[in-house]
Amino acid sequence: MTSLTKMLNVLDIFSPDRLVINVEDIAQQMSLSRATAYRYVKELCDVGLLSRVDGNYTLGPRIIELDWMMRKYDPLISTGREMMAELAITTGLTVYLSVYYDGHIINTHIESAQQKLGYAFGRGRPLPLFKGAQSKVLISFQKANRLKRIYEEMIQDNPEYDLSWKEFNQITKTIRKDGYSLTHDELNLGLTGISAPILNPKTDDILGSLALVGSSTAFELFNQEALISRLKEVTAIIGHKAQSL
Repeated sequence: MTSLTKMLNVLDIFSPDRLVINVEDIAQQMSLSRATAYRYVKELCDVGLLSRVDGNYTLGPRIIELDWMMRKYDPLISTGREMMAELAITTGLTVYLSVYYDGHIINTHIESAQQKLGYAFGRGRPLPLFKGAQSKVLISFQKANRLKRIYEEMIQDNPEYDLSWKEFNQITKTIRKDGYSLTHDELNLGLTGISAPILNPKTDDILGSLALVGSSTAFELFNQEALISRLKEVTAIIGHKAQSL
C-alpha cells in the first residue's frame, strides 16, 4: 500500500455516525505515529479534502466541489436525470439512481414530485448492503466470484442478514432471472421499492440501479407488470446512452 493510498484512507474513518475526527483517532485506527497522522491531515487540508475545526477535522470544501462536478458530468446522472424526472412526475413515486463501490451502496441522484420525502436513506447516505430493492439488485448482478466474496466478507457472519450461502445464492439468482427486485418495508415501514439494473450493453457489467419507491398503498394503484416493464425500458436506455458518452 502506497503512502498516497494510506493518506486517502483517512477519509474512510468518516461515517454517518462519525463526522468529526482528530489526529489521535487517525493514529490509533490506522496504526500510525502521531507525526505521520499530522502529516496526512496537513496535506489533506492543503488540498481541501479536510478542514480543521477547533483542533478536530471534518470533510473539506473540495468534497463539495467534486460532488458538483459528479452531478454535472457523471454519465449515469447526466443521461438519466430527465427520464428519472419524467418517471417521478408520471408515477408520483420517488426515483433513485444508486451505485455500488468498494462495499458501499449509495444513492447518487434522486427525483421526486414530493417536497418532503421523509425517507431514511437520501442521496449520499450509505444503504444496508442487502436490504431494499436497490441494494439487492446491485449485489445480485455482481460477477460470480465477486458475489461469493461479498457473501463471505460481509453477509455470512452478519446477524443482520442471517442467510446461508444457499439462501443468498438463490435470492440473487432469482433477481438476475427476473431482472428486477421488489421489496416491502425493508428500509422504511410502509414503503415498497422496485429496482432494475443499469447494465453495460456490451459487457453486461452492472453500472448502477434505478428504483421506484413509494407507499405500499400507492403501489396498489399500479399495474405492476407495466411499471416493471417501463422501469426496465428506462434502465436499458440509460445503460446504452451512458456507454456512448
